[in-house]
Amino acid sequence: MATEIAIAEVEEIEFAKKALSRVANIGAELGRRMRSSVAGSLGARLLVAKASLDCADAEELVRLQRRIPKLLNDLERICGWPEPTDSGCPILHSVLHQGTDRSARRAEDRVQRGISAWAKGPLLVRQTYFQNLDQFSKRAMAIGDEQRQPKRKAKEIPAIDDYPPHINHSLYSVMLAHSVCTCIMDRGYTKSRHPARLRLRDQLVKVDGCIAFDMLLCAKPDTWEYWQDVQLRISLKEVTKKSLRIVGGDSNIYTERKMARFRMIKPGSLCQLLEPRPGARIDCQIQGSELRQLHESSPIMQHVLPGPSVSLKNILNTHRLSNRMKLVLANIVAKSFYQYYDSPWMDSKWSSESIHFLPQSRIDGSTTETDEKVFYASRPYFVVEFEGGKRPFPEYCDSFSVIYRYPRLLSLCTILMEIGRGKTFTWNHDESLECSLNANWNIVKRLADSHRGWGDFDYADYQKAILSCLNPQLSDKGTAENSQAESEIDIRKTIIYNDIVLPLERLLKLGFSESTRKLDPIPIEARQLGVHEPAIQALPTFNPENIANFAQDREADQSARWLDQILKINSYINDVSRRCTHEGKRRATRVAVLDTGYDDEAVFFQVPARRRRIRQWKDFYGDLGDPIDETGHGSHTAALIMKVAPTADIYIARVTKSRGTLRDCAPQIAKAIWWAVDECEADVISMSFGFSDEIPLISKTINEVHLQRNNKILFFAAASNSGGNRKEMFPASHDSVISIRETNSNGAFSDTNPPVDRLGPAVFGTLGTQVRSAWLRRVDGELPKSGSSVATAIAAGIAAMMLNFANLGFCSSKFVLPTSANRLWTRRGMLALFARMSEDMGNRCFFISPMRFFSDSNEVASWIAMADALKG
Repeated sequence: MATEIAIAEVEEIEFAKKALSRVANIGAELGRRMRSSVAGSLGARLLVAKASLDCADAEELVRLQRRIPKLLNDLERICGWPEPTDSGCPILHSVLHQGTDRSARRAEDRVQRGISAWAKGPLLVRQTYFQNLDQFSKRAMAIGDEQRQPKRKAKEIPAIDDYPPHINHSLYSVMLAHSVCTCIMDRGYTKSRHPARLRLRDQLVKVDGCIAFDMLLCAKPDTWEYWQDVQLRISLKEVTKKSLRIVGGDSNIYTERKMARFRMIKPGSLCQLLEPRPGARIDCQIQGSELRQLHESSPIMQHVLPGPSVSLKNILNTHRLSNRMKLVLANIVAKSFYQYYDSPWMDSKWSSESIHFLPQSRIDGSTTETDEKVFYASRPYFVVEFEGGKRPFPEYCDSFSVIYRYPRLLSLCTILMEIGRGKTFTWNHDESLECSLNANWNIVKRLADSHRGWGDFDYADYQKAILSCLNPQLSDKGTAENSQAESEIDIRKTIIYNDIVLPLERLLKLGFSESTRKLDPIPIEARQLGVHEPAIQALPTFNPENIANFAQDREADQSARWLDQILKINSYINDVSRRCTHEGKRRATRVAVLDTGYDDEAVFFQVPARRRRIRQWKDFYGDLGDPIDETGHGSHTAALIMKVAPTADIYIARVTKSRGTLRDCAPQIAKAIWWAVDECEADVISMSFGFSDEIPLISKTINEVHLQRNNKILFFAAASNSGGNRKEMFPASHDSVISIRETNSNGAFSDTNPPVDRLGPAVFGTLGTQVRSAWLRRVDGELPKSGSSVATAIAAGIAAMMLNFANLGFCSSKFVLPTSANRLWTRRGMLALFARMSEDMGNRCFFISPMRFFSDSNEVASWIAMADALKG
């Protein structure tokens, strides 16, 4: 029975759409002009809500109808904030009314004032509204409800842009026959093949009645020095011998469609085709079992750099995909999986290790110090492997004691899970297919069901799409007798399209309506913020013992977003650096990290650009030549400093094995300080440790260093993690050291900090609660840690970042910092700057947060503020 909506209700829904769109545009413009992230986030969320209403069908609109009045009343309240508003939404009506220019401006000004006041209002009010608005949008765009699931039958093959099955088989068989490399065999190697990478796309490429496939072929299997761009075309109509008529002895062919000139590429002669490196794309056509190079060529379309391809698994471990990148990549993988499902291209298992990316130059031609090579999420490739004698990866498992019988579908769910969560997992690779299927299905099902671990990738429909394909009873007739029948495989292919491809495509278009072709490179550093802040999740139902874990995960996500803001500041400083003249430019800021060492095999330190920033290593505890860290503490703090100050030169000294050995390591610490000062010429020394009492040797060393440097050196040390049970630790208590306390991402000082001396100076703290950073190599990813030692590393990084920014001010053509700014390299000068850039949290506690200092995005204004803080 069709659902009917009353005319009045339809009018109310249309009014809601117009109001959402109008206020969204006003909020977005206000956010851009006033640099208000809250106003910008409001605009983005309102547009998502409007788009979700556009996509909702009649049944969904009926369910949403009762929520529309509250949606409009809440929006009216924001537009009139902080004053109470009348019923009937007069402000929304006025801003939509097509009156005179003056009345329109007056209405828009009223909305702008309301949004501006609301954005500065109570945090809880904003969080609650964003949460409710996000829930409304998700409800409107919800997919896959049980009552709307179509009965799955083989005849329900979706109307997708598809092609006949012979095309995939022809492509595979011809490449299998022609990819053997003969030149390497001539040099004494065993039989080998040219490495090949098949470009995965979300849309088919059609050329002259053919389906076109883009490949990259490596000219020589023993090197990665050159990838040849090749396009392979196969006619949509299966060509038989009767449809061909060869003319002459060489290279003319007449087909039913057109005449094309070509030359035959015989099996074993691919080396001769690739070796010339023509600087153009090689266009080929496949006819039956023959590979023919077309006479006409095209410009290179796949611009890749020399070097091996990098797996998605490694990319997830070393890079950070934005939400948009994740959805684009997942969409491409899902459509490609559907495209090749019933073909030999599935004989090799699809996983995050078989999907690769090729290093490329930046599309815009720009380069930076840290990204000579970049990778684009919109350009994945499938690793082509022709392994003789190896059993094809099965489509169906007919064994006893198996929960889930579809290995290929499980592989797709696994890839989507890793993309969505932004990290890889340890999967079961048991030789027994049955054991591997059961174990991995349980892992994927548990992760898909969980609300934790998704970070700000808060898309319930993405999880639903994965869960829908994890149903053990996927088809109505899943019996052993017909499981391999063509009709059953068609059913599962339909399921892929209906339950995964369509929902992901809809989710991508709804959330990111702009072009998905224009993506930035995948960033190496921490997650970049999108257009709007991620949705604040409502508290799900947990068992009591899981509440603490949820709170910690949420705190870690908030800390990660705080560090994302630091990343944006560094990007801004990097832009300023490009605009500054190099004449008179000073060297990079140098930071010495005195801790438990670092694990150079940890995932974080595998990035070449980061390795280059670590200029020197010295082990004062064990006198080992190679880097070592047995506890993870030093790796965590060093990585944090590198995140906050990515252009600083890092010098790492191992001064102790662990907290337990610290008491006996005073001589090592003193030697490390002199090493940092004399040999490394450090500007900043970070010491994320402490003693309950003063250590005379260390105190004497700090005094002598300050005298030698004329006070131009910055020591940072952790205050304490014992709360009121212990006083401030040494060396944080030393007069020449900057003591740092722990806060959360909102600036609230932790109760683990030592008490504030009522007669003493003001105290400073910064982020130190549940902060994710590197750990030991055995840990896959990063671990969240808390404490004043974490805050100390971040404060030292902020100091290095500010020194770097000051250096730019000394060589800028717009504004030259006065010589008094050199005081920034002293404890007194840095504390003066910290005071300027900090928030007063009460009780003489100041929260160091650079966001407000750089809020104007005007380097001259920031340099003036810096000079003003340091004068006198």
